[in-house]
Amino acid sequence: MTDPDTPLREQIAQAMARIERELEILQGPSTIGGPADNREVIAQLQAEYQALKEARAHLGPYELPDETYE
Repeated sequence: MTDPDTPLREQIAQAMARIERELEILQGPSTIGGPADNREVIAQLQAEYQALKEARAHLGPYELPDETYE
């Protein structure tokens, strides 16, 4: 759940960080058994990450932070 008091740009950055972590886990070596087929999940996460990145790029000036992300 998102905090309505958190600026949209920060919410997007947090969501992107969560997706990056999930991708690290899914793309890392399997610790149990053989490799899992996570290609579909990885593709969905990458698409969501790209959509967030594009949304962040189109935020208005009222959402510009003091620092830049990525």
